[in-house]
Amino acid sequence: MSSPRVGVVRDSMLTRPLLIKASLGQTRSRGLSVPGPEFTFGTSNSIRDGGVSEVLSSWRVQSRRGHSAPHQPLITDFVSLNRDAVKSGLVTAKELSQYRAQRGEARSKIPAPKQKEGRASWRPAVPDITFGVTTRVSSPLSELLSHEYARRWVDEQLSRNQTSNHKQLQRIKPGCIPDTRTSLLRRSKALPVTQTPFKLPRFIQAAPALDTFRDQDARLRAIRAHQSDSVSRRGVQGLGTYSLD
Repeated sequence: MSSPRVGVVRDSMLTRPLLIKASLGQTRSRGLSVPGPEFTFGTSNSIRDGGVSEVLSSWRVQSRRGHSAPHQPLITDFVSLNRDAVKSGLVTAKELSQYRAQRGEARSKIPAPKQKEGRASWRPAVPDITFGVTTRVSSPLSELLSHEYARRWVDEQLSRNQTSNHKQLQRIKPGCIPDTRTSLLRRSKALPVTQTPFKLPRFIQAAPALDTFRDQDARLRAIRAHQSDSVSRRGVQGLGTYSLD
């Protein structure tokens, strides 16, 4: 033990973690027995699945007959039996059962060997095919160092801008003057007031709770501009489209 103890020191004190005292600067031992230095941990690898030494020393080829069992029971081919029975004109259950009893042994097949999990399916060797993935083409370092891709991008952007400007010019017809606000007001006609906006009687004389104009002059100018423009616009508030004929 790390320090003297009073009483008899038994061997069981070295296997019980609650009775073991930790040494100074060391972790507490769990009291587990460890084999000697000659002991090798792990399990022996009895399966020889190939390695460098085995490949260099021998060449083991697995036969195809090892996958199939020596005695396999025959399985009745019901698909072929039903097809032949229908061709012969037998469609009822009683006729089909009698036909299967007579021709069942002749229409039997050997089951295909089941593929075990973790093993790849057997494929015949093809001399003209190389299995795997093709290597990716290496990047052209000369174009990367010379900023060739940046130049291509700039050229594409310039060509795109030229094509967009050309399309805009084609849309504008020669001799066609676009409408302005003055021309729209001249061409529009005043619409008759069909109805007035509904408002509760108690809110008719109520003052606004929020005033966003700088002063009273700005408010009057905005109201006059809205009134002059709302004459030729649709809608109750005069905020719709222009009434053009």
